[in-house]
Amino acid sequence: MRYFAVPRSAARLRIPIVVSVLLLSLAGYGSLLRLDSVPYSPHSDVVAYLLAAKQVLHRSLEQGFGIPFWRSDQLSGTPAFTNPNALFTNPLHLAFLVGAPARVVGLTFFLQLLAAAAGCYLTGRALGLGLWPRVFMAVAGLFGFKLILAVYAGWLAPLAGIAAVPFLFASAFWLARSPGLGSALALAASATLCLHGGHLQIPFYAGGFVGVYLLGATLAAWRRGQRAQAGWLSLWILAATFLAIASTLYLLWPMAAEASLISRSQASSEFLQAGHRLGARHLLTLLWPEALGTPLDGDYQGTEIWEDNAYFGLLSLVLATAGASLAWRRPTTRFLVLGFVSSLLLALDTPLLRLVYILPGFSLFRSPARILFLTAFLGTALAGVGLEAVLASLRRRVPRLGVLVPVALVFIVAGEGILHAHRYLDTKPLSFFQPVTQSARFLSRDPSLFRVAPLGRFTLPYGSAASQGLQLITGYEPYNLRRYQRYMDLLQFGQVHRDDAVVWTDLVQVTRWDLLDDLNVKYLLSSRPLPLPAGHFELLAGFPREPIFVFYRGMRETDVFVYRNRQVRPRIYFAKQLLTVPDLSSAQAELARPSPEAPTIVESPDRAEPFVPTSADDRLSVVRAGDGFLDISYECGRGRFVVVSEIGHPGWRATVDGQALPLFPTNVSLMGAWLPAGRHRLALAFRPLHFPAALSVSLCSLGVFAVTLALYGLRRRRFRPHAETNIVSTGA
Repeated sequence: MRYFAVPRSAARLRIPIVVSVLLLSLAGYGSLLRLDSVPYSPHSDVVAYLLAAKQVLHRSLEQGFGIPFWRSDQLSGTPAFTNPNALFTNPLHLAFLVGAPARVVGLTFFLQLLAAAAGCYLTGRALGLGLWPRVFMAVAGLFGFKLILAVYAGWLAPLAGIAAVPFLFASAFWLARSPGLGSALALAASATLCLHGGHLQIPFYAGGFVGVYLLGATLAAWRRGQRAQAGWLSLWILAATFLAIASTLYLLWPMAAEASLISRSQASSEFLQAGHRLGARHLLTLLWPEALGTPLDGDYQGTEIWEDNAYFGLLSLVLATAGASLAWRRPTTRFLVLGFVSSLLLALDTPLLRLVYILPGFSLFRSPARILFLTAFLGTALAGVGLEAVLASLRRRVPRLGVLVPVALVFIVAGEGILHAHRYLDTKPLSFFQPVTQSARFLSRDPSLFRVAPLGRFTLPYGSAASQGLQLITGYEPYNLRRYQRYMDLLQFGQVHRDDAVVWTDLVQVTRWDLLDDLNVKYLLSSRPLPLPAGHFELLAGFPREPIFVFYRGMRETDVFVYRNRQVRPRIYFAKQLLTVPDLSSAQAELARPSPEAPTIVESPDRAEPFVPTSADDRLSVVRAGDGFLDISYECGRGRFVVVSEIGHPGWRATVDGQALPLFPTNVSLMGAWLPAGRHRLALAFRPLHFPAALSVSLCSLGVFAVTLALYGLRRRRFRPHAETNIVSTGA
């Protein structure tokens, strides 16, 4: 490995360069920092979904309940903390813990873009590149076209993982080059950041490539006869991996425990492909970002350009080609080239993609084309290698061009990125796409605990329910619960229509009104008058031309008619009739069988006690309710079975006067319990599965990491040599 000394004059450039990069970032993304507006596009996940998730967090913190584990604004309730899109504890999303979501969402996008730039810079340093190639990589990473598209698409959650990937590669290159405690801690920290991304698809792909690289580095050291170095490298890799997993166990363990509960666990191959089967024509986007069209003009030929596009800069592509040819002898260059080509091939619909789909974990994620984000990063790293080789040649021939050329290239890349950012990124006031409508004001006058059923997707925006204080039975959720999807099929069609994963849970019709009543649906909303069952519903009001955000179409207007359900069941009620069945399949079969008596169906091998009909003296009242908890006061002369209209999940816990009470799956997707006689207080609270144990392990691991890092820093400070120059590696 060769090193060259960077003069002090070059080191002095760092502060001006950092300031210049920050100024360029403000020129391109300054609009994101406006506190009175939110990044907006018709295709924005922020508007359709993610802002609502952050509003649930903000509401819970304001009320003094801490970080919410459950959210009630959609799908009759669903897990919040363990949702891969929540990112309540992601370091890049910490602004949401202290600020109103609408005010900090743009800032969070901005910080994630800066993090991606910093990660690209550190990757260049770990590759042994000089100052200007590292700066070029940072600016190319900051203004990557795919990152701009990710902001346009409102990818607030996936962008956290995308921004963390460069740090993972940088630490892996450093560890392979210099195995030791410091590089192992860096790998553990970067892997922890990736695992905190929640949306793990792109970090999963990156982890596979990094694993292959580190395995290759270990085997190469072994073949060279450096058995001790290979052994230590293996130990540091294992230690870093263990520390990263343990530090994130409070998220990973509950997520893994409830994986079988979500509909995605039984997803078909069509769902996983998500309509993104890329062909050879998509390779044209390597040369020009809008070769197949753009959503700005409505002429894009595919579905979602931010997933299908491979562009990372024409200049970067040229430099990457130069790096592949001029620096092929470097082991890291060969890895980058092979990684770039293989990731590009894995994005296309080829036999190779169908082959790797059988690998563990690969089939858990939708749209394999998302690996193109990794392709773009690897291409940017190759461009840095190429610029290093070109500059080395220029310095030998025309030394003065050694600074002018990279400065010009940096500003060319920044200029192109700023132009794309100004074209694709827009902001709007929150009132533009989340106005307080007349229908929402009307519903807010009802102080009782109830849910709302919007008929069709374009009657009430799912992403606005949280801000309007509404609880919907529908929603947009990529990680929804499988039992609830079956319940909604029975409600709409009288049978399980399909047992596949879904993203949009819409109410398109109602076949079983009794199942709608059981969900505590007090109001039904429609965009047109409906011939509803006589005596069951009454029309309360109609509101013409209400604004509504329609995903992929933008702002529209619709009429809204509000119907009140006369037969709504309360959030919690005593069962009038009971039918005990042994398992889910039996419960589903019984619930699909319409019955005038409509008995409550309980899944239990043994009935806890004889069923006794309710009496006029029985009382139930909800004292307090929130996201993930219910506090209920009740009185009954004899033991009764109570039905709780909350979506069943093993994370729910019930207590009566502080004593644990078993909960039973009820009516396929709800839950219930046998209450002891007398006057008591029933409390229900939701916690992620295995959360206390997992959190204890994570806190201990983070403590070990902090102590080890502090000792390492003290040791480095004690033995640091007083160098007059910076030593930078020119090879790996």
